[in-house]
Amino acid sequence: MKFKALFSNKSGLFQLWILLFLMMAGVILASLLTILLGFTDGNLTSQDPGVLRLIQSTSVFCSFLFPTLGLAWLCSYSPADYLSLNRLPSSQIFIAVTLALFLLSPLINLTALLNQQIVLPSWMHSLESWMQAKEQEMETIVQLLIREPGIGALFSNLLVIALLAALTEEFLFRGAIQRILEKWTNNHHLVIWIAAILFSAIHLQFYGFIPRLLLGAYFGYLLYWSKSIWLPVFAHFLNNAVAVLAERDQQLSQNEFISGDIQADHLFGYSTLTLIACVLFYFLNKQIRAKAVKENQNTFFRN
Repeated sequence: MKFKALFSNKSGLFQLWILLFLMMAGVILASLLTILLGFTDGNLTSQDPGVLRLIQSTSVFCSFLFPTLGLAWLCSYSPADYLSLNRLPSSQIFIAVTLALFLLSPLINLTALLNQQIVLPSWMHSLESWMQAKEQEMETIVQLLIREPGIGALFSNLLVIALLAALTEEFLFRGAIQRILEKWTNNHHLVIWIAAILFSAIHLQFYGFIPRLLLGAYFGYLLYWSKSIWLPVFAHFLNNAVAVLAERDQQLSQNEFISGDIQADHLFGYSTLTLIACVLFYFLNKQIRAKAVKENQNTFFRN
C-alpha cells in the first residue's frame, strides 16, 4: 500500500489527529527505550547529567522529530516542502536575525520578571503549588546539566539543549503545527500565535510562559517571512546557546541584565532601554521581512 501523501487531501483537523497519534506513539516508544536502557528512576533530578541528556535526546527524537517527519511523509508528496526545508536564506538575514535577538532580549527579560510576579487566586492554590513544584523541578534539571564541569559537558549541552531542542521543536511547532493551522485560516497572525501558545505551554514552565510565548511568535514570523524552517531553527539555537554559555559563567549568570533579575531601583532605566530596543527591533525586522520576501520572489522566478 502506498503511504506517501496518503492523507494529503485530508482536513487540518484530521492531520492534527494524525500528528497527535504519532506523538503519543513516540512518547510510548521513548518510555520503552528508557526502560530498556535501564533508566527507570522516576526522579529525574537524581539522575547523572549524562543520563539526563540521553533521556532528553531520546524523548525529543521520539515524541517531536519522528512524528513530524512521519506527518510530512503522510501528508505531502514533498515532505521537504511541507516542512519548509528547501529554502536557505542569505547570510545577511542570519546576521540580521542575530542582531534582532539581541535587541529582543531586554523585552524577554522584562516580561520574564513580570511573569514571575503572577499570583493565582487562593482557590487555585493547589494548581499554583503544582506549577511552582514543576518549575523548581525543571530548574533543578537544567542546573544539573549546565553546571556540570568540563568542556565535554559544555559541548554536550550545546548539542542537546541548544541544537537538538531547536531542531526538533521548530520542526514540530513551526514546520508541522503551523502548517496544519494554515488549513483552518488565512490569518497568519492567528496561526503564528496559536502555535506559539502551544510551544510555550508544552514546556510546563509556567513562570516563563510569556517570554517563551514571545520567542515562539517571533520564530513563527521568521518562518512566515522566509518560508524556510532553518531561520527559526537558527534563532532558537542561538537563544538556547547563549543561555547555556551564560549560565556556565557564574559572573555572567549573576549579572542582572543577563539573568533578567532586575533590581527595583534599576527598573525604570531598564524599561527605557527595553523601549528603545523594541523600536530598533521593529525597524530591523521590517528590513528582515523585506529582504526575505525579495529572496523568495527571486527563487520563485528562477524556478
